[in-house]
Order: sequence, then C-alpha cells, then structure tokens
Amino acid sequence: MTNHRDSPNASSITFNALAEWAQQYQPDHDEIIARHARALELAIQCINDGTLTLLDGPDSPLSLRIKSHHGQELFEMNSSWIGSAQNWHCPCCDRNKFEISRTGNKGQILAKLVEHHDHMSDALEAAFNKVFIETGTNRPTDTGLSMVEHMAGAFAAYAPVLVCEDCNNADTAAKALLSQHDAINLTHQSFSIGQLQQFILPRPHVPHQINESKLKDLWVVVRPAYIARMKLIFEVAKAAVTQDHWYEKYPLGFIPVPTLANRHNRRTQAGFEWLSADALQHALKQETVVHRANRSRWRTEQKKPRDTPPKNYEAILLSQAGSAQMWKELGGDWHCPICMRPKHQTVKFEKGKVGFQTHAPTYRSELWRHIQLICMDCCAVVKGMNWELTKGLGVTVPATFDCITPEQLRDIMTARPYSPPLIDQIKAKALVEDYMNKSS
Repeated sequence: MTNHRDSPNASSITFNALAEWAQQYQPDHDEIIARHARALELAIQCINDGTLTLLDGPDSPLSLRIKSHHGQELFEMNSSWIGSAQNWHCPCCDRNKFEISRTGNKGQILAKLVEHHDHMSDALEAAFNKVFIETGTNRPTDTGLSMVEHMAGAFAAYAPVLVCEDCNNADTAAKALLSQHDAINLTHQSFSIGQLQQFILPRPHVPHQINESKLKDLWVVVRPAYIARMKLIFEVAKAAVTQDHWYEKYPLGFIPVPTLANRHNRRTQAGFEWLSADALQHALKQETVVHRANRSRWRTEQKKPRDTPPKNYEAILLSQAGSAQMWKELGGDWHCPICMRPKHQTVKFEKGKVGFQTHAPTYRSELWRHIQLICMDCCAVVKGMNWELTKGLGVTVPATFDCITPEQLRDIMTARPYSPPLIDQIKAKALVEDYMNKSS
C-alpha cells in the first residue's frame, strides 16, 4: 500500500486562526490532574459512606457486612468487583455480591467477578497452526492470520458476560468431568450461562457443586454442535493458510478513515477539540449542492410485484428475533385493516430474504387511533406521502399519519398478495395537492 506524502506529521501542530483562538483556552494540565485526584478522593468517600452504590470497595457498607459475616478483614477484590454496583446479581447463578463472597484458603475474603467468554478465538488460532503442521505448508501467508483474527467472533456461541468467579470455574470443572468419559478434545468448549444454569448447584458463600447427571444429559445435546463448529473452524483455518487473499490488514500507523468524526487530526490541529463533526458537517453542507430526491415516486412509479415466499417461510420468520416476535403477537386470523390482506399475504420475500413487520400508526394522529397495527406495505405508502409533503414540498405535517386518513389510503390502493399495492396516480396526486392547499 502506498504512503500518502501529504499525511500530517503527528509531531507537528498546524497553526491558524482556529489554533490561535484555541490557545486562549488551553487546559491547565496541573489543574486537570488535581481534579482527577479530587474526583477519586470523593468517589472513595461516597462509596464508603454509602451514597455511591454504583461502585464498590473494601470499606463500602456491603463490604463491612461481608467482613462481619466472614469474621475476616482482608479482601482479595478484583477490578470487576470494584467497577460494578453493590446490588449486582450474577446473571448465571443469581447470587448477589454478599452471597458470592467467600473465604479463600489463605483466610482472605474472595470478591471476584470475571468476564465469561467463548474460546473460539483460541480455537481458530490453534487450528491455524495445526493446518501448517498437518499440511506441511512451507509458504508463509500474509493475510491468513489477520483473517482468522477478524473472523473469530463469528464462531462464538455467546457474547462475553460478567459472572461470578464460581460460575466461571464451574465451566472449567464441567469440562474436566466430561473429559473422564469422552475422548474428544474439550479444550475449546465453553458453556453459556444458560447451559451452566442447567447443571450447577449454587449456594451462598461456597463454590458451586455440579450435578453430573444433568451435565452429561446436556453434553449429549451440545456435543454435536461443538464437533461441527470445530470442523468448520479447521476448514476456515485451512483456507486461510492455503489461499492468501482473504483479508488485507493495513500497515501499522495507517488510518483507514481519516475524518474528524473518527477524531482524526485532533492532536495535530489545535482547536479541533472544540469542534463537533456533526455541527461542522451541517453548517458546511448548507452551502453545497445537494441532489434532491424525487419524493413523488411513491405515487408515480408502480413497484414490481415480489415473489411468493417459500413454503417454509414461517420457520424462517420464527428464526429471526424481530419478525418472530411480531408474528407470534398476531393471531392466525389477523389481516391488515387497510389493505385487508390476511397475515400470510403480508409476508415479504425479496432478494432471497423472508421478512414480516407491522407498524403502529402515530398515536398523535387522531383519525388513526382506532387502528392498532397495519402492514409495512401500507405504512410505506403513508411515509411516502409524508416525505413528499415535508421533504419534497416543504409542507408541515404535525405527525406522519396526519397526511392521510385510513379511508383515503384504502381508496388510492389496490392490494396485491406479498407485494406493494398499486397506487391510483390521479387520486394520489389529488390528495397531495389537497393537503398542500389546506396547509397554505
């Protein structure tokens, strides 16, 4: 990749009118350090007197209660415990901090929370090295490892989550128990909190015990998915090693998106710390030529009909969180109160994707208050008219659905199964003009 000769030197400061003005308001670093020290002092004071419970410490009211319960004074407390609220509950075992606390083997009070995460990143890197060894590849790869690092998160079975140390330790203990009965390599297996809940036996102030019978039952279900993921990871690693064109990693120091919004040049240009990227863009865009979209297309150009959804469309919808929730909330006999299409005919199938969505009309629009939900194709017509009036013609519309009544919307449309409605261009144009006249 070529280097840009005009790239700013990070060690130089550009001076101009903005920089000269900003010099008058240079922060006093000694004062800033003093304020940080004072803020720290006050935070500790508030934690200890119980007026700040969003953080924790060895002398907080909660910690004093924990000390009294265990009869010990010395804490082994980590940063996650300190940085979390005193009323925090473990999302896995549901114990609070008081119940989680326990004494260690050196007489100290253990107060530890840890980030529980999947190990697929480690699995990918291990597979990357394994491919080199098994294939005997002698040619180094320039992009393979970067691709592996970039894709690692895609194979994770769950997102990182803060849990108590006992829950995290139970994950390790469970794998040790399973390895006694299963010859498979369990190094990269990690149970999610939902899975851990199925076999841990939590009690206050002690490490979790494990129900081995429930663990084994769960492993019967989880094992095939783990094997499938590990095989897929190995194939990805093989491609990364043998095909050197997957992912381009930029040179060290290269800034791929050098804009103010990404805080670029804030260190090399005095005064930039006072600038808002959004405000600057808005101010300068007013003096530039902007292509004006054709806001009347909703009524002048008829949309093409969509394909009929596949027979298993419902299974696809129920696999999508947003669509699944909307689909389940409506009964099988629901139909759009505007276009009158039954529920299944409002399903969208476009560019190989199945979707279902409804929309609640604006409550501020009085004439729509008796209608709870409409299909998105009907909603798109309303929004199209609203955008033409507001963005295209500069007419004020108090609320989106104020521009048209349910009866008027029905009158200008001809419904089509699975597809956007046909619009009566003459009637639609008359509605726009009528609204404009009434607003003037």
